[in-house]
Amino acid sequence: MRQSVFEQVCGAIVQMTCLVHLSRVIVSSMTEERDRSLDSLQSLAEITQLAGGLAHELRNPLSTIMINLKLLKEQLSDTNTSAEDMRRRALVKVDTLRREAERLQALFDDFLQLTGPRGLEPGRTDMCQLLGRLLEFLKPVLESGAVHWSMDVPNEPVFAVVDERLISQALLNLMINAQQAMADGGELRVRLSAQADWCVIELSDTGMGISPAERERIFQPFFSTKAEGTGLGLSITRRIVSDHGGLLSCESGLGAGTTFVVRLPLRGFATAEEHQAQVLSDG
Repeated sequence: MRQSVFEQVCGAIVQMTCLVHLSRVIVSSMTEERDRSLDSLQSLAEITQLAGGLAHELRNPLSTIMINLKLLKEQLSDTNTSAEDMRRRALVKVDTLRREAERLQALFDDFLQLTGPRGLEPGRTDMCQLLGRLLEFLKPVLESGAVHWSMDVPNEPVFAVVDERLISQALLNLMINAQQAMADGGELRVRLSAQADWCVIELSDTGMGISPAERERIFQPFFSTKAEGTGLGLSITRRIVSDHGGLLSCESGLGAGTTFVVRLPLRGFATAEEHQAQVLSDG
């Protein structure tokens, strides 16, 4: 039994060591390849913010890991403790180490998705069908949380040239955020329209809404109002939309719910600057 505990401890330590090494590689790579990163992140200030945010997010799980490793060492060195009691207490520590390792893994996965290179595989996609599939997939989660949903789409198909996998990820993230914002139930409204050369998707919830101060920060990496999560979900979503030449915006007020608006080009990718100019001219 004691050997099984030892093997689990060793496995957790190896995984955490690899994750810590990966964090150093990421930060070093961001510094050495500053010019390439500037192209995707737009400014050195954002790179500095990301590196600082990563270091901050690493501190708590690593501190928990070190404390539990120290306690585990003391327990395994205690010759006055019975083997069964030692095993029970050690397994509690191993579970804690595993949870923190999984937390670090999720952090690095999201971080790499936000900062790493991404090759798009665009194709002509029926956005009406795409939204319908996503809502059908999320239906059990919505129903379990007493969230009713509705979808308003044109009679004719709305086609956009997108990477279906990535756009699905972005839209699903926004839908899940909306569901989580309605802890006591509510309504999720999804509206699709074609406006000039743009596909416009609006996702509205009837939750508590977002304060003006928080609304200014929601797209910043590592910012989150949730107890769980990495705080990178909306940053990743915005990057996916931006990579398609689109724009992601948020309209919200305390007690008034929240609406996220995704604008995507109908006929292929445009630059963010071209899209912004088009939105201003349309509005």
